[in-house]
Amino acid sequence: MEFNRGDWIWELMLTRRPSDTHFSKSSTPGGESPLARDDDNTLVTHAVLFDGTKTALAIAGTCFALGVVVAPHVKSGLISLKSKLRRRAEETTDAETPVPLTVVAEVEPEQPDPPRLRAV
Repeated sequence: MEFNRGDWIWELMLTRRPSDTHFSKSSTPGGESPLARDDDNTLVTHAVLFDGTKTALAIAGTCFALGVVVAPHVKSGLISLKSKLRRRAEETTDAETPVPLTVVAEVEPEQPDPPRLRAV
């Protein structure tokens, strides 16, 4: 897949390089060079470039196919979860039926009558 933009051609590429390497930094900000370097920044090899269009289409097709296969299962799972949550909410509501509260006035504890004096 190529795009001609002014004096530059942009192309989607898939690269292959040894796993213990990284790309060289390019002088273009945000860009990388196809030179594969090790952790000491020593040049190891050149990365191999492949056409990325076929790979991008294969990935997009696989994602679409997975979506078609998985979507019904996800939908039924969400519907099942929704009904379980609804049932649980109804059970909770039934179990937690409000009980009317009775207000009881606070009463001072009874004190014994003070002793009476007898007249003699």
